[in-house]
Amino acid sequence: MSTQNPYEVPEVRSTVSASEDRERLRRIATGQRNTNLAALSYLCLLPANLLLRGAADSIPGSAVIFALLVLGVLIYGAISVYGLASEFRGKVVAVVYVLGLLVPFLGLLLLFSLSGKATKILRENGISVGFLGADPTTV
Repeated sequence: MSTQNPYEVPEVRSTVSASEDRERLRRIATGQRNTNLAALSYLCLLPANLLLRGAADSIPGSAVIFALLVLGVLIYGAISVYGLASEFRGKVVAVVYVLGLLVPFLGLLLLFSLSGKATKILRENGISVGFLGADPTTV
């Protein structure tokens, strides 16, 4: 008769080395910093919209300026969200998150939720996280 318990939880051996774990944390920190900058840029679009509407008569082409500004923020947000979401959930879900950025309020919620998840993971690993996220060079 065997002395091994068949109902015992199997032993888990980690195949991830410490350097690979640090590299993943560095990618998360970089993605979080980019996502936070995208959210801050997203929030700055409202005052920019109000300023350019007020100056629409005096600045020719102010609508074009604002459209280019919005396009730049959306592209930067899409790149940063894709990078961070693919680190957490995979590439297919990351594409869905990027498409969610096109919905105005949902995009902001996605940016904040991804940043919160990254903050949780980084703090669990003993990395200090500031206003714009963790500094990737110190990870």
